[in-house]
Amino acid sequence: MLAYFAAPVVRIFHDIFRFPRTLSTLLAMLVILSVVVGIFSMAVQGLIDTLPVAERHLEPYTGNQDWSGVAITFLKENVFTAGHSLIEHTVTFTGVLFQQVLTVFIFLVAFFFALRETGKDRFWFLVYFPTSMRRQAHKLFKKSGELIGHFISIEARLFCVTFLLLLIGFFSLSFTAPIGTAFLISLADSLPLLGTGLFLIPMILFYFYTGNYIFGSALLMLYILTLITRQLAESYLWASTFRVKPIHAFLITASSFYLFGLPGILLTPFLLFTAMKIRHHPKFTG
Repeated sequence: MLAYFAAPVVRIFHDIFRFPRTLSTLLAMLVILSVVVGIFSMAVQGLIDTLPVAERHLEPYTGNQDWSGVAITFLKENVFTAGHSLIEHTVTFTGVLFQQVLTVFIFLVAFFFALRETGKDRFWFLVYFPTSMRRQAHKLFKKSGELIGHFISIEARLFCVTFLLLLIGFFSLSFTAPIGTAFLISLADSLPLLGTGLFLIPMILFYFYTGNYIFGSALLMLYILTLITRQLAESYLWASTFRVKPIHAFLITASSFYLFGLPGILLTPFLLFTAMKIRHHPKFTG
């Protein structure tokens, strides 16, 4: 399935740059892995930049507890137990590590061959379907792929909108590590209506609690601006994609999340597609 959605990357290298298919497949895999590693690295860097700042802000309210000393004392008291546990789990850990490396290697090899075949024919796997089912399966996979592709495209654009808004706001407020913090919050912003609030609301409450009302108010305004902008952008992007009214797209998106939770986010494209089909049904247009 991953190779099915990555097929356009192979075709860019093969059809536009005229690279051989095998080289195009390797370059496509390199690009995909680079994007995944880049996102993961930026998220980790965001945590590294954010956690020391949060610890420095919270330190006056934790009684200046020397957490490093506590950790060292704990290790000294439990060093023998930890040593025995380490010896007992060494063999098991080695076996699990080897198994994980082998699993990743097998996945990469399988992904390479699947991606190479997908570059030639995106529906190559339909040969394993009975002949009577191939036409219907082709239609189903094509339509599902288009819907999921629209979902990924819209979520990527919403991520960029949220990231830019937060980045501008954090720079204006002279935040420490604004890029990493903005990226981390934007990455977590996968929950409609509540995504950015998972980080910004505790920050707002902290600044109000510590008496920094100006900074807390500025963050509150940034949160409201980001929330409204993201929801408007999401509604209009879905509306333009499926040719429904923005208010309908917003209500369907919000209802999907509140009725089905996190899986409802993935169901949103299918529900909007169903709404579009219903809207154009003869019983509703006649």
